[in-house]
This record gives sequence, structure tokens and C-alpha cells, in this order.
Amino acid sequence: MTLFRYRALNNEGHYQTGDWFGMSSKELYSHLQKQNLQLISAKAVRKKPWHSFPIFYINSQELIDFCVHMEQLDKVKMSLTESILLFASTVKNRSFKAILFDIHQSITKGFLLSEACSIHPKIFDSIFVQCLNVAEKTGTLNQAFNHLQKHLSWKKEQQTKLKQSLRYPLILASILLLLMAFMIVFVTPHLEDYLEILGVKEKPLALKALIFLGSMVREQGTIMFLMLFALSSSYYIFRKISLSFQKVTQRLLFLIPGWGSIKKDLLIGNFFQTFSILLNQKLDLLLSLEKAIDTIPNQFLKEKLSSAPSSIRQGFFLSDALRETTIFSPFALRLIQLGEESGSLGYLLDQTAKIQLRNTLKRLHSLLAWTEPVLITIIGIVMMWIVAATVVPLYDNLALFDL
Repeated sequence: MTLFRYRALNNEGHYQTGDWFGMSSKELYSHLQKQNLQLISAKAVRKKPWHSFPIFYINSQELIDFCVHMEQLDKVKMSLTESILLFASTVKNRSFKAILFDIHQSITKGFLLSEACSIHPKIFDSIFVQCLNVAEKTGTLNQAFNHLQKHLSWKKEQQTKLKQSLRYPLILASILLLLMAFMIVFVTPHLEDYLEILGVKEKPLALKALIFLGSMVREQGTIMFLMLFALSSSYYIFRKISLSFQKVTQRLLFLIPGWGSIKKDLLIGNFFQTFSILLNQKLDLLLSLEKAIDTIPNQFLKEKLSSAPSSIRQGFFLSDALRETTIFSPFALRLIQLGEESGSLGYLLDQTAKIQLRNTLKRLHSLLAWTEPVLITIIGIVMMWIVAATVVPLYDNLALFDL
């Protein structure tokens, strides 16, 4: 399929430009005629399959808008192809627009919506595709889009709160690094030469340390950068090719004081949220659990949970199977047990995920509440070090100036 960039004229005599994915300019002409547009010019941007089209950033809000749009139009019984075309006409992101047109073309060729979305795994993950697949079998597409919209909104809220929590500490850390880099690169060399001109022989310890650090960075900076780059590249490569290395590093991540347990709880909260969506779509418990486990990005947690489906097959309750993994809190296990007893497991799993997220964010805020003053203290210590290394030697040697 080819991406066409066209220019057309509407009934009021105004020009319109846009993008369209199709096989030929004749199909584009027919498509525009249905929308009461007269084609003026069309240019094939890429004569390649869709996957060669550059996928730029497609944010979660665009996917949320897509789910809301599809849910509402499915309620009024509008066809899938018309709904997708109508939404694509309002999308400004050309990458997303091209993908929507490709989905439309796939559906017109006989593909199911879930099958058309599965061709684009970078945009529509396995949970998205699985929910649509179940809804197509049960005829509840509007409910599926409603659950997906809530799920995406929940993830967006989680990411927004995390960014807001980490923003200020990252700014402080960046200021500290920029301050040190400025002193080492621009100030220290000139200060050292200036003191030599003044004939200062006895340098304070703070100045000696600053000069040593600056000379080490200037002389060995390239080597240090290359070593850091080599270590980062090796770590990335080994994570890709070695599953055991990935499990070990991810397990070590959980051992980091403070941050490790927060990261683990966030992953568990995402697991509960995914599990609840699949159950609310009337998917089988065992299949929902397996699908939810597959979506966990952490191989260590995935391995710990891999025994749960087999325990359920042996006749264990879900709460008992999850208790054997030793990674869930007693509170979460109790809510799951109540869900099994009351028949509202999907709802209580969703509530567990929300409670888990709320408690985890509270702990993160508490951790960052200590991080911020620590960073401010470090910046203060660095400033005192700089003053002791620069201002004090100059002040002690004012007598050398010819006033």
C-alpha cells in the first residue's frame, strides 16, 4: 500500500489537504468523491508497505480518543469502516492517520478489527488486541472500547503522576551536573594559570581536589565516556540476547532500597489492571491470567507467576495460587479471595490495582521528599567547595595586587 498526500476542493470552493493510504490514485479519487471532494493533485509519498512508514510518537491520549470515538459510534450502529474513516479525518498525527487508513483497508479486505490492529503491535499491544478479539466473538465492541479507554486513562494518570514526582529531583540533579561541568571545563584551568602568575605556591586542599578532578576529566574524559558507552551497550545487548541475564538484572533492580520495591509494586498494579480488563471482557479465568502474565515486562516477575496457571489447573483457587508466588501483599490476596467468594473478581482486581497505585505513589512521594533536601544539601556542599577552592585563595593573596 502507498501513502498519498492529496489536495482537493470542497463544494464551497475551499482547498483541503490530507493523507490517505491506498493502492492507487483511482481509489483515492473514489474515496474523495464519497466525501464530496474533488481531487486536484495527489503525490505518492512512499511506495512501500506500511511498516516502512516512520512511526513517530503516538501518545496515549490519541489512543484514548480513538477508543471513545469507536465506543460512541458503535452504540449508534455505525459500521467499523465508516467509524475509522471518520476518526482518521480528525487526526493530525500523520503516522496515526496512516495506520488508521491501513486498518480500514484491512477490514475492507475481510480482516477482523482485532486482526487489523495486530498488524501494528507498536501501537496496539496484546491486551488491546485480545479485548477486541473477545468482544468480536461476544458482540460487545462498545464495552471493550470502554474498558480499554479506562485502562489507557489509568495508565496515563499513572505516568503523569510519576513524571510530576520525578521532575523536581531531576532538575536539581541536572543543575548539580551542569555546575560541576562548568567549573571543571571553564573555571578551573584559568584559575590554576592565574594563581601561578601570582606566584601562589601553597594551594588549599579544596583547590587541589578541584584541579585534580578537572585535569582527570579533561585528560581521561574521552576514555571514561567510551568505557561508559561500552558498558551501556554491553548491558543493552546482553539484555536482548540473554534471558537469564535479564532476569538477574531485573531481580537486582528490586533490591535497590526504596526504589526497588516501588518499581515492583507498580508492575504488580499494572498486572492487576490488565487481569481485571480481561476478566471484565468475560474471558476465561485461566486464559485471562496467562494473557496478563504475558504482558508483564519484567522477566523475573513473569517467572515467579508462571506457576500460578498450573496450580489453578490442579484445582487451587486463584488466591491460593497467587499466594504461593510470595510476591503479593496479604491485603491484595484478601481482596482477590473476597472477589472469588462474591463473584466480582474483575471489579475487585480493578480496585486492588487502584489501591496499589495510590499507596505506591504515596511511598514514592515520601521517598522523593527526602531526595529533594539531600540534593539541595549536595548542591550547597559543592558550592562551599567551589568557594573554598576559588574565592579563598584569591582573598588570601589580595596583598599581591598592585592597588
